[in-house]
Amino acid sequence: MSDQEKQNCWDFFNCTRSRHGARMDGTPCPVSLTTAYTGFNGGMDAGRACWTIEGTFCTESKCGPGDDRGGFGFKKDHCDSCAFKAKVKAEEGENFVEDRRSQFTRR
Repeated sequence: MSDQEKQNCWDFFNCTRSRHGARMDGTPCPVSLTTAYTGFNGGMDAGRACWTIEGTFCTESKCGPGDDRGGFGFKKDHCDSCAFKAKVKAEEGENFVEDRRSQFTRR
């Protein structure tokens, strides 16, 4: 699968907070603004590493106040069971990058 065929989180969740979507409502999500992550797991910006970005507008979980969804405490407890993260892991296989630090420590 080419990188162009891979879904980013905003595609998977039909997010309207991405600067790359068909339409954008409100403040853009930091995932679509984090250009340093372009290429991670074959994604654009942090679109395939959203679990590493604080302040996201995550639509995966409907529990808890919206302001808490993008914090690292919430992400630590919820992102490992996220269907999108599981999809990225399956597609990337042994090339999956958990976060920026693991990119430099993989063997």
